[in-house]
Amino acid sequence: MTGWSVVRWTGMLGLASIVVQVVGDIVFSAAGLPPAFDDAKKVLTYMKSGHALFVTSLILFFIGLALFLGFVAGLRSIAAAAAADREWLATTTFAAGIAIAVMTFVGLGLTLASTAIATSHHADAALVRMLYEISSVLAGAPSLVPLAFYLGAAGSLVAMTKILPRWLALVGWIGSVLVLIATFSAYGGSDPAVFWSVNGFVTFIALLPLYVWVLGASVVFVRQKGSVARQYR
Repeated sequence: MTGWSVVRWTGMLGLASIVVQVVGDIVFSAAGLPPAFDDAKKVLTYMKSGHALFVTSLILFFIGLALFLGFVAGLRSIAAAAAADREWLATTTFAAGIAIAVMTFVGLGLTLASTAIATSHHADAALVRMLYEISSVLAGAPSLVPLAFYLGAAGSLVAMTKILPRWLALVGWIGSVLVLIATFSAYGGSDPAVFWSVNGFVTFIALLPLYVWVLGASVVFVRQKGSVARQYR
């Protein structure tokens, strides 16, 4: 990998981020569906029984988010170098990526706290339930707002700078609209067992446009050999 350009490193960071996060999703889902939040004791039992899976998946998510930060920083650098007059848009996209990472880090941190307390000698069922529910709400519909903005900005960045194929601009724009629609699941209340709720399955599915966009952009970047991003017309 000696002599790799920012372009290829950005692609590798993006690919690694998606792979690690997908593995984290698989590990997390192995614990099964969470119980209803109206029974604190069942939530406590759920957190205790899945402790190892939760901690492992959370560590993977933290690593994946750190790699994602490297990707968005690289994307900004590539776009600014290709079109200096569009640096404001590159910075806007970068800021949206940072917002996604910060909100997700906080949500995952609360999940880790609830898991740690659940397995401690002073476990409090009500506290564990509260922390876990807050983390699931924060990682749900609220986090989709900066995600929708990021996809829209990234799509516009591609269209204006030509650093990626035009189809990725379309993926960004369409994904932005779909994710924005999913944010209205906040009106559905808090119940992970319900598809359309603030922390329901719809908020998980809404992550797919981001995965597809980052994966597509990363593959394109990794395949480039020059030190400057190719211009697509």
